[in-house]
Amino acid sequence: MTHLLEKRPTLKSARDGQSLAYIRERFLRVNQGRIARAMESLTPNQQTFLRLLALFFHVNHPSLPGYVSDCTPAGVSGYEPDGSVIATAKHVAREFTYASSPERRQPIHSVFLMGSLGTLAQTDQSDMDVWVCHSPQLTQAERQALRDKCRRLEVWAASQGFEAHCFLIDTQRFAQGEHEVQLCTEDGGKTQHHLLLDEFYRTAIWLAGRTPLWWYVPVCEESRYAEFTHATDDQHVIGSDDLMDLGHLARIPSSEFLGAGLWQLFKGIESPHKSLLKMLLIEVYASEHPHVSCLSLDFKQAIYANHLNLDELDPYVMVYRRIERYLKAVGEMPRLERVRRSLYLKVNCTLTGPAARRGRPWQRQLLARLTAEWGWDESLLTSLDNCSQWKAEEARQERLAVARELSLSYRFLRQLARNNSRNPGFRVAPRN
Repeated sequence: MTHLLEKRPTLKSARDGQSLAYIRERFLRVNQGRIARAMESLTPNQQTFLRLLALFFHVNHPSLPGYVSDCTPAGVSGYEPDGSVIATAKHVAREFTYASSPERRQPIHSVFLMGSLGTLAQTDQSDMDVWVCHSPQLTQAERQALRDKCRRLEVWAASQGFEAHCFLIDTQRFAQGEHEVQLCTEDGGKTQHHLLLDEFYRTAIWLAGRTPLWWYVPVCEESRYAEFTHATDDQHVIGSDDLMDLGHLARIPSSEFLGAGLWQLFKGIESPHKSLLKMLLIEVYASEHPHVSCLSLDFKQAIYANHLNLDELDPYVMVYRRIERYLKAVGEMPRLERVRRSLYLKVNCTLTGPAARRGRPWQRQLLARLTAEWGWDESLLTSLDNCSQWKAEEARQERLAVARELSLSYRFLRQLARNNSRNPGFRVAPRN
């Protein structure tokens, strides 16, 4: 495959709007591919919700789900619904009418999906985590009205047979590391700010509004994020009304690792295989401290290099690849096999039996390529595909194996935290 030359704007070329436009187009191309993949596995009601999400926050109309009052902040930056969105809205609410108003106030900066939708791990039970990024100028009364709208949309989604969560993001406060509330169903609190931002940048699907300023800062300039963005702003290359800023990932404080590990121990009770993957990624990051190159930077680097393969940019595949490199480097192949089993069971997409011919074709094809790469045979695949029918002892052994891995990783993180408290310059060696 022939790739276009990598576009790498620098401080001197920050005025080069054409280069930044290329970058934006690449991010949006991957974004559109993820939306298409997400839609494939959604029910008709979920598809309707996704199509109308931006509109819900763009207008206040008493016949639309989520309506609170005409005074609720509404208006998504730069958004204008197309004919298909308006037709879908009329299908949901016959009384709905739309009138374009270019002068309308637009306090909603952006709307994103975050999490497993559009990824290898999307399932029929996947919920929707929606980030509604808004202006920091909203009053407390306006914020409360917007919260009420979010809660009503969540109730409406539940009435349609699926789970959705809407989180309000004050972009200015978030960029400063301040969180008003839990910001996703996987959020362990504001003590994990950078890890949450890392997950957002590599999993978020942009739906409408302003695009992240972070997109336009090349990885080589991440440590000079403020300087680079100010140079771009001074040259008026991209209008400020087209951008929203949640901050950078030049470093992840070591103080976040232990808290994140403890959170995954807790989450492991409910989702052991997902927690194992996240816990191992935290271990990888901790082993690299203080020079952590997080996955979101790998994702951005691939976009800049024009490597836009959706399979390789899949968030779960990227997590697996990083863990695989780490465990191979330290010769821990049994742990790698456990990670592979956890990924397979988390995806929950059978490759054997009659169910292998139904639904989710792109996920099955990607998972089949991975398992072939791992050298798995038919008997192992059949056993994992029938895990719901395992005998009690076999299921217990599986749970114990995952619990041991979670515990090992947590002890590693605890050792790092203890040694860093004694010697801030200490770097713990990967455990054999």
